[in-house]
Amino acid sequence: MANKPTPRLNKSKQQTPGGKKKKLGKGLVVLSVIFGLALLAVLTYVGVDRLTTALTLSKVVFITTDMEVDGSGPKSDKFKETQVVAASPDGGFYVSDFSAHNIRKFDSNGQEQFAFGSQGKLDGQFVQPSGLIVDSQGNLLVCDTFNHRVQKFDAKGKFLSKFGHGFFGPRDLVEVGNRIYVCDTGNHKVQVFDLNGNFLMEWGGFGSANGQFQEPVGITADPGGFLYVADSDNRRIQKFDLNGRFMGAFKVLTWKGKNEEIPYLAFFQGNIFASNASRGAVLRYTQDGKLLAIYQRKETMGDTAGVAVDTTGRVLVIEKGLNRVARFIPVLKPGK
Repeated sequence: MANKPTPRLNKSKQQTPGGKKKKLGKGLVVLSVIFGLALLAVLTYVGVDRLTTALTLSKVVFITTDMEVDGSGPKSDKFKETQVVAASPDGGFYVSDFSAHNIRKFDSNGQEQFAFGSQGKLDGQFVQPSGLIVDSQGNLLVCDTFNHRVQKFDAKGKFLSKFGHGFFGPRDLVEVGNRIYVCDTGNHKVQVFDLNGNFLMEWGGFGSANGQFQEPVGITADPGGFLYVADSDNRRIQKFDLNGRFMGAFKVLTWKGKNEEIPYLAFFQGNIFASNASRGAVLRYTQDGKLLAIYQRKETMGDTAGVAVDTTGRVLVIEKGLNRVARFIPVLKPGK
């Protein structure tokens, strides 16, 4: 009778005594580490959020407006969708109406003087106009957002010229140093032109590195020749020289980004004013990013958009949610 072969043990199925317990122990360690990291992240978030809340509450200044304009008048209708306001040298202001596709001019008392524009692609027509400025020659430049161009008009709204360079939804612009700087929002760039609309240079591109942007909207400049750009989805304001060299940046903690902000900027007497739609406020910063004030109503201010400072130092702000322009004196708390 033949001997039966000795059965071989399948080593892959052998178990070290207590192996299951060791594996279970390792699993518990891994789970504990993951849980600990998650808890730390939550506590950090809560701590930062509380710190931010405490910081911002200490800076809130409740405003009293001296003028509110909703566009209504004897010969005019209410705004359809206010977007941007620009101060005029005569003490008045211009307003772009995103949904009416026009521009309206008001005097310093909020009385409408004239309006121009309609929906279309012809010269003098618009598709959702937004940013606008009065240039050094007294002409009005308008970001014709979804015609992807900038149009120039005289002080009475007569069409003069237009320019562009592959724009995708330009939202704002500023003139400084005989150049026009345009926030090309959809292309995440700043484009630069001479006063005749000839393209000179550009910088930026999508990203979060210094000098890159994610949805840049507002742009302004200081008397020293530096530019400030509202890099909305990166929740920061970046500073550049006139040739696009990155000079610094600071975080805007109360911006939520991701399409919840349409932040515009203005500069006056050493301070940057920035709209904060998600908070219904106007923020006031020093040039190096120190938060000085958060201007709010005691009641809702509405989603703020365009912001400007007039010749007397009063702030003009678009209350987009309430579809009007408000004006107030930007006082600071004692000791600020």
